[in-house]
Amino acid sequence: MVFGIFSRMKNAITPLLTSVCTGLTMLISGHATAEDLSVASLIFDAPNIVGIVADDDATPLATEATPPKSPWKSTIGAGLSYSQTDDITLGANFNGSFTRNDEKSKWNTSLKYIYNFDDNEVKDNFGVIQTNYERLFDEHPDWLWFAQGSFQYNETEAYKTRTKAFGGLGYLVSRTDNLKMLLKGGLGASKDRNGDSDVTPRSLLGYSVDWAINDLVQLTSSGSIENDIGSYSEYLVVLELELTVTVSKLNNLGLYLTLRDEYDSSPSPGDSWNQVWMTMGLNYSF
Repeated sequence: MVFGIFSRMKNAITPLLTSVCTGLTMLISGHATAEDLSVASLIFDAPNIVGIVADDDATPLATEATPPKSPWKSTIGAGLSYSQTDDITLGANFNGSFTRNDEKSKWNTSLKYIYNFDDNEVKDNFGVIQTNYERLFDEHPDWLWFAQGSFQYNETEAYKTRTKAFGGLGYLVSRTDNLKMLLKGGLGASKDRNGDSDVTPRSLLGYSVDWAINDLVQLTSSGSIENDIGSYSEYLVVLELELTVTVSKLNNLGLYLTLRDEYDSSPSPGDSWNQVWMTMGLNYSF
């Protein structure tokens, strides 16, 4: 009877051992398939066997943590320019910027320069440096305070240099991932080197828009009206638009088209009422 039990156990185990030995032999020889390993996998559940059947990336150990995105972004660009005052001129432009953007604040500083020399005469020699800082209030995340300043040089205008600084409050009308729209108001002052060279207290009403139209196209715009507080009917208006199209994500290259319009309701002698600059070119982001 005992011999009969062992005989039956031998008959039941023999096929299983045969399958296991066959699977191990094929593993060693390197010719195993997912079908051939099914018995061995069920018995041993060995990680090295499972790794052959399944994708290594499916295991938690193979997953790599994504590095945090840097809050800093910088760009440099160059190209052609078009400007219009009393005459229409063509020239070259250079620009650069850096931005730090996090959940609570944004700081942006930019430089734009336009130059045109024609008929042995400088038609355009204009540069502007601008900086702007915004920070959200913790208790009211749709509201923020801001401080901004600019310095510009214009060889063909009588004022030559103009410095401006403002501070105030802003309200975020939209703050989605694709669209950020800000309305703001504040107080500040401006000073020209020539002409009306006194410090002029001013109020400011303005807006800014950052719109990611899609993964490749970005539109930014800002505008402000800056009234002379002592003579409110006199004001400066500055409008800027920039359209950027990514042409190579791999190389961080983009094509840009910009517009800047400055209007002075009461220009000093030798200054223009309105000046318009358009630029286009390639920029590199890093």
